Amino acid sequence: MKSRVTYIIIAVLFLFTTSGTLLAQSQEQIEKFNEERKVYFTEKLELTDSEALAFWPLYEDFQNRKMKLVEDERNTWMYAHKNADNLSDKEILETLEKGFTLKDKQQELEREYYQEKFLDALPAKKVLKLGKVEWDFRRHLIHKLRDEGKGKGKGGQTKGAGRPSDDGEALSMSPVPCPL
Repeated sequence: MKSRVTYIIIAVLFLFTTSGTLLAQSQEQIEKFNEERKVYFTEKLELTDSEALAFWPLYEDFQNRKMKLVEDERNTWMYAHKNADNLSDKEILETLEKGFTLKDKQQELEREYYQEKFLDALPAKKVLKLGKVEWDFRRHLIHKLRDEGKGKGKGGQTKGAGRPSDDGEALSMSPVPCPL
């Protein structure tokens, strides 16, 4: 159960970090990202042609629905923070309820897909592995951006927070701030 919660948190963090960035990207960049993700996931999950054919429409639907919920949740918290001084206690309580309801809907969506829909397309072992592959793909993108010079500071590339060291040190995660 703990690892499932961990994967859910990781997935949400991935969506938070990529959703705003993807909105600002051109359609061509989004297509390139989606193609790279397909290649990476297909390889790492060792998808057969028939599995890929069944999995990708489900996964795209899942991602689109989840992104909408994540965006709604983020907008709810941004609205609350921006207007906190002008909201009544009742409005604050309603906003809190809405934010946590959206988070619950995200978890329900994940449960629906991971415990039902993905299992119709993939063997259980591959569904279990999917969360790790999503996390690994995120790390892959971070490393790729740094290698392309996006993560360089003055005088060259620096080893910033969250970057593994040459001795295989794991990525560290910044603490997630409380929504309110």
